Amino acid sequence: MSTESLIRVTVCVNRKIGTTEDEFNKYWAYKHGPLATEWLQRNGIIKYVQYHTTSEYKSLGQKMFDATGRSPLSYDGMGDFWVKKYDDFEAAFLDPYYQKVIQPDEKNLIDMDTIAVTIGVEYVVINEGKIVQKHEREF
Repeated sequence: MSTESLIRVTVCVNRKIGTTEDEFNKYWAYKHGPLATEWLQRNGIIKYVQYHTTSEYKSLGQKMFDATGRSPLSYDGMGDFWVKKYDDFEAAFLDPYYQKVIQPDEKNLIDMDTIAVTIGVEYVVINEGKIVQKHEREF
């Protein structure tokens, strides 16, 4: 595992109204993801992960939700992007390829009005089953 401290940008998304959960997950994984890979690499994205939060997986937590009075987040998925510097992430969205190809494809897939974004760094406490004793970043 790399010990390099990267910035993580998480984009929470809901599927476009009228799109089934199955249609959304298949399109995102097999069409949109592959469409975006070269653009992301070219713009300094170190790692990109799609996090699919299907009803099946959300239901796994039902006992915990009931016991604690909590609810799962309502998003259908999250895209996680790791970058060395945040400017790389912003620059990707100014790229003409994003505006001509990726953004129109996102509109086929995502309810653009419900997107939420969070930006931060990971502070790893347990890794590969072992407690991390030394951290690169201190708070």
